[in-house]
This record gives sequence, structure tokens and C-alpha cells, in this order.
Amino acid sequence: MAVRLKTVQYAWPTLAALTNNTLTTLTQITVYLPETGSKTIRAAWVEVSMDDIISNTGGTVTTKTINLRLGAAGYTSTTNANTLTHSTENISHFLTRDFTSHFTTNWTGTNMTCDLQLQINQSSGTTTGFVNASATLHVTYEYDDASTTQLKTVYIPLNAPVTTLPITKTSHDTVPALDTYLPETSKTYRSIHIITQSNTNAAAATDHTVTYELTSLGTTVTGNYESWAATDRWTRYVWNIIGYITTNTTHTFNVWSSVTARHHSMQAWMVVTYEFNSSTTTSVMNSLLLPMEIYSPVGTSSTIFQRATREIMVQESSPALVRLAAFVRWNNVTNETGLNARIGTDSFIAYTNTGSGAIAGGKGMMIRNDAPTGLTFGRGKNTLQLDIYNTSTTGKGGNWGALWMLNYTSDVATSGVGSHNHSIIWPLAYHGTGAANLNYVTTAIAPIIPEANRYISALGLHLGFVNNGVNIVSVPAVSIERVVAEGGLMWEDGYTDAGILDTEVGYNESWSQVRTQFKRWTGDIDIDRMDIETSRRYSLYIPNQTAVATAVFWETFQLYMTYYSIAYTVSGTISGSGGGTVNISVYRTGSRDCIYTTSRAGNGTYSLTWYDDITQVYVEAYEDATHYGRSANAVAGSGFDVDLNTNAGGVQPVVRAYA
Repeated sequence: MAVRLKTVQYAWPTLAALTNNTLTTLTQITVYLPETGSKTIRAAWVEVSMDDIISNTGGTVTTKTINLRLGAAGYTSTTNANTLTHSTENISHFLTRDFTSHFTTNWTGTNMTCDLQLQINQSSGTTTGFVNASATLHVTYEYDDASTTQLKTVYIPLNAPVTTLPITKTSHDTVPALDTYLPETSKTYRSIHIITQSNTNAAAATDHTVTYELTSLGTTVTGNYESWAATDRWTRYVWNIIGYITTNTTHTFNVWSSVTARHHSMQAWMVVTYEFNSSTTTSVMNSLLLPMEIYSPVGTSSTIFQRATREIMVQESSPALVRLAAFVRWNNVTNETGLNARIGTDSFIAYTNTGSGAIAGGKGMMIRNDAPTGLTFGRGKNTLQLDIYNTSTTGKGGNWGALWMLNYTSDVATSGVGSHNHSIIWPLAYHGTGAANLNYVTTAIAPIIPEANRYISALGLHLGFVNNGVNIVSVPAVSIERVVAEGGLMWEDGYTDAGILDTEVGYNESWSQVRTQFKRWTGDIDIDRMDIETSRRYSLYIPNQTAVATAVFWETFQLYMTYYSIAYTVSGTISGSGGGTVNISVYRTGSRDCIYTTSRAGNGTYSLTWYDDITQVYVEAYEDATHYGRSANAVAGSGFDVDLNTNAGGVQPVVRAYA
């Protein structure tokens, strides 16, 4: 059918313990990219997290090595020797590395073994070393969607406590029976893992562990979370369950802590990467990742709240919402005493997010609602809506943002599964081996969309950074270069919000949507919008505070792009022409947005491609003061004939250059 693009994810089994400054190989995994024919690797990268076990002051990290190899190839080694200075608190690390070149050079066939090595050197402190060393692999690649066997990754949000974890076995959600939850046929599961994130809420110097279990299949216990300094650090844990879970039945999702009042407002989701038969599949799971900023402040009460929205266009037939959640992140230097949020217009949910007063990294929580009141979901434009407020008068926080996880089923489009809405992650910069700095400008990069026809339904940015030492950072900003051919050189705002951060080392995130800055579909005529496929730079910046050089490690900077290639035709016949040039414009009803323009000489047919058969459109054609006309309103796929004599002597149509 066509060359298309996708992003898939795998995970290594987590290391319970990683010895300091010792090269350690994780359990080998096999990576599958099963589509037949040639594949083009556009990006391949690894994300690593771990928690240190320092039990007294210290913990500064010098060298950070991550090595990867496919099959029998030699390892590609990446080492960052720039010092990450501790802040007398425990540190949870987040690292990224680019292995695109390794995959491009060494990938062959449809599957290969993949090895990962880690070596982290703490230069000070006693009881050095790390626990919970987790790693995920992400691959964005082009493939031929004529392949019968295809691969996809689905992200399934799971409920977790809105307060801290209990100390006894407790079920927080039902994990669906994957064999029926995922409607595709002939499924083969290649990677299944659950990711959780939260602040440890270590308000006292008592170490603890967290236990995970599905139903009664057996428990997995994390490494010991060191709490000597009562550091409330942001942590991530990846639980690989590919050989553990049974996929033909539901399971209870059980999580609990060994110590009371730990890990508040946990975020949790399941990642399933599987093969399926595209030729026999008639119903599919569409799983989308949609960034969204939430502007500060977030409101003060249930009647004075902040509302954030995210639009998503759906064109698949028979769409049905299955699961919906928003994963919210922000920064603060103190505790939230009255945090409340909701999806749609249902009742607000109260979240306990107290913290310990030594907050190392950002903060977070999630809200899940699969059938929200006040929101409708179906074909056409849908608006996801999140309301949030915080009654605290001293700890309002800043740098608010969210990532939506949306699961919906639909029929298979006639243009194939690959033409459906799908979310691509395209890295724009890796920190790699670079030093910390306060203003980083990326090299010029141009994402590539292989389809000639596409409609971008969501576009957003994800920024993740680790502050260095006791520096206070605030107001993270992302700027997008407008190149000379687009009316630049100048820098457009990609994200800016009031930020605030404790003087402790940790991982922080920002989310934003940037669809308003870029062209939305093939042939978008809005001259003020930029082209996402144009090579451009991005600037990452955190302003200085008084006498402080706010250098940070910019670990993650990515573009999240959701698009589809389901297309229709707007066509018709021009008649009544005087033989001159006929200018043809297509408009959406209601808003009267001009979506396309074209022209032809005299009478005859015309045809344009459009990406929505729900909203009615109409066509205006203009040749001269006595030859002009308008079609009837109709949805794409219908005839749009225009007789240029029918309006002679009447009011001329208004021709707009762009939406």
C-alpha cells in the first residue's frame, strides 16, 4: 500500500541492584521489527532511570556510560564524563542515549537480540551504588504497510492511588485481558511492561520497598529506596512482565509499600508491543500520546479553576473510547494541600501530594476517566478537557503540563491500519555526552513524514531535564526557529511557563502543544504557519537567577506527532466559463476557513484531496466580475459542481488566502 512511520517500545528486565563503577550487562532482549521488505530506522534511543543508595552526604556522579549492541555487532559506547553534583540529598537518575546510527548500520531481517550495558561512577559517599536500574528502548522507523505481519505499541493507563501507597496488598485497577482488549487478530506479544512514576514522599529517614503483583501470579519487590536524608525524589520503575502475565484473563493490579505514607499519587501505565495479522484484522486499537500545557496558576477553588484542552480529529469509522487518562507534571518547592482535578465536568478528585520538604525533581499525579461527563467522543473533532485547582496559598507550583493517553477502537480504514491516527515520537536532541548548560541550541533537524497525504491531528513537545547541584531553576522555555524562507530568521514560542524548583537534584518535565505554529495538512495554505518537515533549530533555555548559573542536563527533547492519512476527494465540474483562468477555493462551513486553493483554465473538472468527511465544505470559483459561482454545501466525497453564470450580477464571493 504505502511506506508509513511508527514508534515502538521495548523494555529490559530491571536490575534490582547496580554496583558502583562496574560495567554491568542487563538481561538480553530480542527486538522485533517484523514487517517484510526494507525498513528505514529514523530514530533509536534508550531511556534509563535508577535510584542511588547513598546513606550519608555525597553521591556526586562523574562518568555515566551506556553501551548497546544488536546481535553480534560490537558495542556502541556512549560516556558522559561531565560531573553531576549532588545537593546533599539522594538522587534518582534519568539518562538518554542515541543509538540511531547503530541500528541503521547493524539492523537486518525481522528480529535481532539486543544487549545493554550500564556503568555509573559515584565519586563520593559511602554505600555507593544504585537500585531499580530500568531501561526502555524506543525505535521510530519506516515500513511497508502491505506487510501481512505488522507491529504496534499500545499504552494502557492504569488507575493508581490518589494518595500514598497502602502498606498491605491492595488492588488499584483491573488489568484487561489483552487477548480481547486488543481486537487485532493473530497477536504475538513481543514486550509487555508496566511503568510507574511518583515522588517517594520520604518524609522520614526510613528506607522502604514497593511490591508489585498481578492477581496472585507472584510478587516483584523493588530495590530498597534509601531514605537517610528524607529526600522526596521523583522516581521511575519499569516492571517487565512479558514472561509473567497471562494474556487471556483479567488481573488485579496490586501495589503496596513496606512503609506507610510513601509514593504519593502514583502514575501507572502498561506498554504492550505486539505483532498482528493486518490482512484479517477488521477492528483495531488506536493508542495515542497527546501532550498539553496547563498554564499557571492552576486556580484556587472548584469555581476558579484552570481549564486546559487538547483537540484531536478522528476519522476512523465506528470509534469507541476505551480508556482515557491525563498524566500531570509540575514543579514546586513545598507541599500541595488542596490539589483537585477532573476530566470533563464530573466531580473533582482530591489528590494528596504532600512531599517531604526536600523535593528532588518535579512532581506528578494522574487522572483517569473512561466515560467523562461533558465530553463526547466520535468521528470528527473531539476536545479533551482537564480542570485543575490548588487551594494552597503558599505552594501553587509552576511548569504545569500533561500527557494524555487515549485508547479507542475502530474499524479498519480502507487505506489500511497504518493510515489511522498514530503517535510518533521524534527526538529533536539528546544530551548524550554534553556538559550542563543554561541555554542549549540544537542542531538543525527535520522530521520526515513518508506519506504524501496526511493530516496532523496533534503536535507537541516534551522536555526533560536534570538540574545540577543546588542551583535553583525556573521558567523553562522552548523556542522554535522560523527560518528565512518562512519569514525569519526569528524564534517562535514553543513553551514558556512560570516555573519553580527546589534546590535539589532531580528530573523535571515540561509538556506543550505546538500545532498552532505548524501546517496541519498536506497543502495547508496558511502562509503564517511553518512546515514541520523543514530543517530548523530549537532553543532550550532556563534564565539565570541572581548570582546562580542555572546549568542543567537537557536529557530529553522530543516531538510528539499524531497524524493520519485517511483521505477523501472534493471534486466537481466547472461550467459557464468565459475561457479564462478559474480560481477555485474550498471552505469549511461555519468557520469559513479556506482549506485549499487551485485553478484551471475554462470549463472542466477539478479534484482536491481532503481529510474530513464529517464537516461540510463548499467551493467558490471566480474567473472575473461576470463569471463566478458557489457549490452547494456537502461533505467530502460528494460532487461540488460550480456554474459560473448562476451568480452573474450578484454579490461576488469573498476569497480568502488562508485559514
